[in-house]
Amino acid sequence: MAATARLVVQMTPEEKRLLDTRAKSAGVSTAEFVRRRIADDDLMERRAEIERLLDALSGAEPGILARLDAAIADADELTSALRERRVP
Repeated sequence: MAATARLVVQMTPEEKRLLDTRAKSAGVSTAEFVRRRIADDDLMERRAEIERLLDALSGAEPGILARLDAAIADADELTSALRERRVP
């Protein structure tokens, strides 16, 4: 999508120099640098959300594994019972 909205931000000359310097170091225009920083912040927020979800899953892991082990044991018992009922 083409950038068409304009934003005017007041800052000190020192802040502007710092912003321009960082943009130049990144090899992009000041406007592109600001856009990328916003995108990076969005990614960091998403990353934090993903990390919270992973933490929740990690906490649930022992219970999930225990239920899986129980289900496997039940399946093994049923398999054994079915094999015992077969007549060779």
